[in-house]
Amino acid sequence: MLDVLRRGQRWIMPIILVGIGVPFAVYFGAQGGSNSGQPLDTGVAIKLGDRSISTRDVQRALDVQIQQYRQALGGQFDERAALPFLVNTAASAVLRDALLAHLGEKMGLSVSDEELRAFVGRQSWSRDAAGQYDADQVKKVIVDNWGTEHAFARRLSDDLLAAKMQRLIEASVAISDAEARDAIRYEREEVQLLVVRLDGSQPRTDLEVPDDAGKQLAAKDPARVRKAVEDRRAELDTPEQVRARHILVAVDAAADDATKAAARAKLEGAKKRIEAGEDFAAVAKEVSDDPGSKAGGGDLGFFKRGAMVSAFEDSAFSLEPGKLSGIIETPFGFHLIRVEEKKQASELPYSEASARIAQELARADAAAAVQRAEAEALSAAVKGGQALEDAAREKGATILRPAAFRRRADGFIPELGSAPDLMTAAFSLTREKPADGVVYSLGENVYALAQLIDKKTPTPEEIEAALPVERDRVLAERRTAVEQAWLEGERKRLEATRCLGIRVETPLAELSPLAKPFCSSDLVVDLSALLPEAEKPDAAKS
Repeated sequence: MLDVLRRGQRWIMPIILVGIGVPFAVYFGAQGGSNSGQPLDTGVAIKLGDRSISTRDVQRALDVQIQQYRQALGGQFDERAALPFLVNTAASAVLRDALLAHLGEKMGLSVSDEELRAFVGRQSWSRDAAGQYDADQVKKVIVDNWGTEHAFARRLSDDLLAAKMQRLIEASVAISDAEARDAIRYEREEVQLLVVRLDGSQPRTDLEVPDDAGKQLAAKDPARVRKAVEDRRAELDTPEQVRARHILVAVDAAADDATKAAARAKLEGAKKRIEAGEDFAAVAKEVSDDPGSKAGGGDLGFFKRGAMVSAFEDSAFSLEPGKLSGIIETPFGFHLIRVEEKKQASELPYSEASARIAQELARADAAAAVQRAEAEALSAAVKGGQALEDAAREKGATILRPAAFRRRADGFIPELGSAPDLMTAAFSLTREKPADGVVYSLGENVYALAQLIDKKTPTPEEIEAALPVERDRVLAERRTAVEQAWLEGERKRLEATRCLGIRVETPLAELSPLAKPFCSSDLVVDLSALLPEAEKPDAAKS
């Protein structure tokens, strides 16, 4: 509320704040309850001791958040798609400040009436056109937005108390220049590797696999084979297919009515010629504007559903062989279609499908075993003192030289993808010991070994130039981490003593923190009222 009040905008606390991330979202999946044992008042989203946070408070937070995203993203902001996430973050931010206010009280902090009056007196909305304090105007604004002066004073008091507690936490955190310099070295250190990649995930044509290998695998592990068949059923079965010819008279979708009418008339003329007995292929060679099929008399070959634009596809699959379509309009222009043949969908019997898949799995297992053995042989060579590059060349293994990279949280390495273990190891390699001989996994049956080519660290001059900004960044991160630790500990204590009750029901199955609604029978608040009708949870859901 404070930031928004200072700007004279909507009357709620700003939502996009440092440190409201995952730890706070977790609150909405946790168990707890009201310490009174009584149901929460209707419209209460959060009950924390004697504090009640209403769904209206969350709605205000949500409104400001939406406004901020609209201003930042303009027409790119899809409000409906983002709404479930925004409800979550808005409610999380409101809870954050309630917890901070609660902690502030425990620490002996307070907000006086003079502080409340002074804050209100500094706001532009508290003054008339002449710049004088207008008590009647203040009262009207408060009542219009908060219902009563008491409700407004309680919310403002909590917000000021939360701000005091936040400043207290921030004041307890410090960072030295030495720590900031270490952070700069860590963030800007850069390595370049030579990587030997051994891919056992792809079948090898030079690999001898017994004819009955698949049969043995199916007998040993039938569940694995069945799952693989189910996962690949779409590629094993043959979908319904159509072989058709067409004549296209191209016209831009944005063309005027006269141009479209002329194109349609041209195709109508071609249709009459065919209906009068002329060969479709011959007319297509003469009339069609489709460069890909014109020379072949408009023949498109066989295609399945999803290969063509919907209007064309719907017409082709509805026609019987030898029949002509009407004039079909698509974004490419106007089409005349004749179906030549149809193939009905067919399902490969499980016995045939499982035999094929089992043999492929057996071949993949054999390829993986070969690559793993080659990786272990390279590892032994490196541990025995041979350079990885030399050992790899002797064995004809694939050698990669990815671009130099820095540490990344996702472990992404150029040309290799996500490899967090290898990334961690890469920065521990030294010029004295450029390879460790460890076999790293890059995914299922894909292995890698690495050798350091070069390592660069920032110079003392670069470190000093970056020091002011880096000190502020590390300090902000540390303050956020400390605040989260305080709030997480207090949340757990409150839940254990049943002094914290939360109920948020929103259709957020994809967001795990909210996937499990609060299940205590005395908590009945439903924040789905903030969502559009189509996105509300099932009304029958408990």
